[in-house]
Amino acid sequence: MKMNSQSRTFVRQVQVDLLALSDTDLYHIIHRWVNEQNTSGQFPDLAEDTLYVLGYTRVVAETPLSTGESEAADELPATWQAPSPAHLRTLLVDMDVNLFAQHVITLAYRSLHTIYPEWYDGLTFNAHLANYLRQLRTPSHHVDIATIRNP
Repeated sequence: MKMNSQSRTFVRQVQVDLLALSDTDLYHIIHRWVNEQNTSGQFPDLAEDTLYVLGYTRVVAETPLSTGESEAADELPATWQAPSPAHLRTLLVDMDVNLFAQHVITLAYRSLHTIYPEWYDGLTFNAHLANYLRQLRTPSHHVDIATIRNP
């Protein structure tokens, strides 16, 4: 993904503002964005590579297999286990701006655009997202992560 310098600046600002949150708030924000993609089953609308990049691990349900059922094992229902807040932070710190834009900005956009359509997209969305994250960590404007409006 090729980004111009202004796009890179805004994406980096969102990353800085997201990482400025506490581990707990960071975890809850990302987990909420992931869960809001969960419209029919566990994360069917979310690319597996995004889950992997964010530290989620796939856990396949254990069922006894009879001979010849190894192909069916690949189609067993899987659940995704979220990473620890500290591990999630480490992954986000280590992401370059392109990977962050591809996975985190896209995830935030899919989650928040229906709630805040006036944020539009692209640079405007990123600027609003950075401001939104800044407001979450401002002591004078304390927002309980659990009460952020949902669609």
